[in-house]
Amino acid sequence: MGARQLMSVKGFATKIHKILLTDRGVNLGCGGFTGEGKSTFTTLLEKEYSKVSNTKWDFSHMTWDRKEMMKWIDGEGKEKKGQLPEYSAILPDELFHMFYRRNWFMTSQIDAISTFNMCRDRHLLVAGNIPNFWELDTGFTNRIMFFVYIPRRGTAWVFQQDDNPFIDDPWNRRVNSKLFKRYGNPYKCKNFLCEIHFPDWDEQEKKEYLKIRNQKRLLKNNDDGDRYSPSKLRRQRDGAVYVAIEEGVKLKVLASEMKLTVAGISDIYSRIQEVKETTSNI
Repeated sequence: MGARQLMSVKGFATKIHKILLTDRGVNLGCGGFTGEGKSTFTTLLEKEYSKVSNTKWDFSHMTWDRKEMMKWIDGEGKEKKGQLPEYSAILPDELFHMFYRRNWFMTSQIDAISTFNMCRDRHLLVAGNIPNFWELDTGFTNRIMFFVYIPRRGTAWVFQQDDNPFIDDPWNRRVNSKLFKRYGNPYKCKNFLCEIHFPDWDEQEKKEYLKIRNQKRLLKNNDDGDRYSPSKLRRQRDGAVYVAIEEGVKLKVLASEMKLTVAGISDIYSRIQEVKETTSNI
């Protein structure tokens, strides 16, 4: 480890298929700034994978709706209506809205993660996009085998979850952050697997992507009805975070005294963790 290891999109797709053939599931999260090519990479990867696995794939396998994705994975009802064939590839284009870590309390999100834990026998490739991978629910990131980061158009850095039973962070986030800052690249990072160079979409692919996005994006539904007021929650959070960190008050006691909602407790807990992570890296 320590040197740049190159792999083609086809080579990576072949590697994923071989893993799925061993009765393991493969979930992939793709991060990077908006406009750098996350959707381009994941669609090209799934196209190549479909050739290797001899399964059907087109842009209709993209979704912005968690319910639609879970239907493709596990089907609906006893008849499993809408379930995609074994070894299919699925592309959720906005994982942020489906598995945001501050929404860990939402029933639909909990159920979706549970389904992921039970459906590896479906041998599906689920490759989703998100600007910041670390904003995903940890219950979901723990089910991710590969994290891909797009630093610039045409380049993908691939990281693989560490298979170590004695660590609480299989992504070695703190260590890798320091290594990346020191060397300015990921090649010495503990979880680094390879670098992939990939082309842009052709004109037809761009048209197909925009067509399906415009049809489906407006119809996404990732809310199970557990709503709250952002402005009120923000005021509660700011006050509670200050007290919890500065005075060491237990979160349950604090929540009880302030009569917080479940959503409020979730948001405060996530914010405390963010503050702790930030200060520990200084």
